[in-house]
Amino acid sequence: MRKSAWRKIRYGEVILLKLSVFFIGVLVVSQALLFRDNVRPYLSRVDMFEGVQISFQMPQYASVPLKISESTEAGRLQSLRNSKVIIIRMIRPVSDGNIFVTVNGKVIDDFRKGEVKLSVYEGDYVEIDAGMQKETAQFIVNIPSNSLSSPIDGLAVESKGGIVPIGKVKFKN
Repeated sequence: MRKSAWRKIRYGEVILLKLSVFFIGVLVVSQALLFRDNVRPYLSRVDMFEGVQISFQMPQYASVPLKISESTEAGRLQSLRNSKVIIIRMIRPVSDGNIFVTVNGKVIDDFRKGEVKLSVYEGDYVEIDAGMQKETAQFIVNIPSNSLSSPIDGLAVESKGGIVPIGKVKFKN
């Protein structure tokens, strides 16, 4: 390389060294000034905004409020449990749909088709809500796999309005 090229490199290194020493000195001085309480609000943004409410934009509101529902997570967890099938048949079905099957207080299905097929879990409480029915309604409970100790297979119940308890579901061990 030529002499002039080396001079430019050395001159650049000297300038770079002087600038780095200058900026390190400024950094040390500014850090030392942060120890003083009267200078701190000018150098620190945290201290400048301390006690002041910061709002960079207007608050945005959702058009529909958030609705927290635990049924989806509970439904996913229930799908991991062992389940059995119960079929409840109505002897003389009516097409008005006023008779419902409830499991743990939740309406599952109605008897428009004449029968309801349920997936139940250990400890579920099954009922038939015939509160809007004027005539006598008769039902038969069938357990296809015969794997439940309660309710028993072939259980016949009758109701003229009101809630008919089928019972708490208990699996055979």
